[in-house]
Amino acid sequence: HPGSIDLNAVNPYEGLDPRFALTVVKNGDEWPSNGSQKKVIETFAGGFNASPKYGATPTGYYLKKYVDGAAVTTADNQVTRRHTWIIFRLGEFYLDYAEAVYNATGDANDKTYGMSANEAINVLRKRADVNMPEFTENGAEWVERYERERLVELAFENHRFWDVRRWKKADKYFKEVVVADINANKQLSRTTVKRQWDDKNYLFPIPQTEIDKNKSLEQNP
Repeated sequence: HPGSIDLNAVNPYEGLDPRFALTVVKNGDEWPSNGSQKKVIETFAGGFNASPKYGATPTGYYLKKYVDGAAVTTADNQVTRRHTWIIFRLGEFYLDYAEAVYNATGDANDKTYGMSANEAINVLRKRADVNMPEFTENGAEWVERYERERLVELAFENHRFWDVRRWKKADKYFKEVVVADINANKQLSRTTVKRQWDDKNYLFPIPQTEIDKNKSLEQNP
């Protein structure tokens, strides 16, 4: 939410969903995790890992997900660790299933297809490195919580662009975004930024060449 926090006096990261720490590197973290490169990350203005350095984060955070912190990346140390490129993650299967089952049955606890929507999501939330409270909601409350769960679980995996358009909720999620900035005195400020959105962006235009081939096609609005 908008407002300022004094990072010298308050730790706003206590008690968060564990997936925050699994997803991003924040100011003060030791990263990477290998001994030869481990250092305290400074993302406040003027810090070692911050502006005005070229390519520095404008948000105060760096991505940790899919990055192997144990790998040494200096030029004089060849990396021999194998890296895995994730094409389709198991977590996405469970979330996709939950959304499909809920929309098919209208009930987050319906077991018509063997596993209810809530049971599928709770498989993710009960795993050892997350272990968050289970889903028990239904109806509109379930939809709202599911959309946030998908945002958190699949963060930086290139789903949000498509999810919000599929739900046709860009007016809720895309017209305003909250951005963070950490100044040299370690004051974290959150502000709301207005973004432009037009509902025509829900659909791609059909190429004229395709309409010429099939006269039954009508252009998207």
